[in-house]
Amino acid sequence: MNLGTPNSGFTVWLTGMSGAGKSTLAQGLANRLRRLGKIVEVLDGEEVEKMLGIGNAGTKDERNAEARKLAWICKLVTRGGGIIIQAAIESPYRETREEARRQIGRFAEVFVECPTETLIHRDRSGKYKKALAGELKTLVGITEPYEPPAHPEVVIDTSTHSVDESVEHILGQLVAQRLLDPSVAAMKGRPRLQARANPSKRVEAPKPVAVAERERKPLPKPRLVKMPAPKKSSKPAKARRPAPSRSKAAARTARADRPRRAAGGKRSR
Repeated sequence: MNLGTPNSGFTVWLTGMSGAGKSTLAQGLANRLRRLGKIVEVLDGEEVEKMLGIGNAGTKDERNAEARKLAWICKLVTRGGGIIIQAAIESPYRETREEARRQIGRFAEVFVECPTETLIHRDRSGKYKKALAGELKTLVGITEPYEPPAHPEVVIDTSTHSVDESVEHILGQLVAQRLLDPSVAAMKGRPRLQARANPSKRVEAPKPVAVAERERKPLPKPRLVKMPAPKKSSKPAKARRPAPSRSKAAARTARADRPRRAAGGKRSR
């Protein structure tokens, strides 16, 4: 087994919304590194929550305090030559993740990405539905903001990649970042660095319910649609003959009732 040296330790910091797959990837990566002979610790699970009081934060200050506490532990392990994987919290704010990066030094940020629709589908506890219904007020990404990393070393979309594929990709990027030696990772060469695009520009975290309600735009008022005027015919309209007056009609009737002269001359008596 390779014992750690001051220059061989590093921290893998997993960040992402609840249910994205941080714990699963942390265990998979730890097992992969242990098979390579590395000493690995994972910050996650009930033991960490109980001993360090992690997982009960409800405000931004409390969440930042949890992140700083975990960053301090990661710094000690890394400085001692060990490998530590942090997956205990979402760490939703960029400021504390960047602070952890500066303090630790040998640091790889892994953004565990997953669409919100998939997170809701995976959720067995029903917390996403409760948060969307307004019954839960402390769910990151729904009732509280989540800030995606600006420039993470690794981006993993767990909705499109399996656990094994994701673990191998993370391992390759650790080698590309020179945190692991290619020979130790049983790789013939050094993989290419993943392009450190800004996922925050292409991944928009869902807004808190209260913010979404305030920003909801009213529906536009219906507009009256003017019906087109009927087309006028090019043919001139026929003039209607006026109806005969009563006096003229009566005169015609009287004339018709008079006895007519017999043919040839005299009126019959």
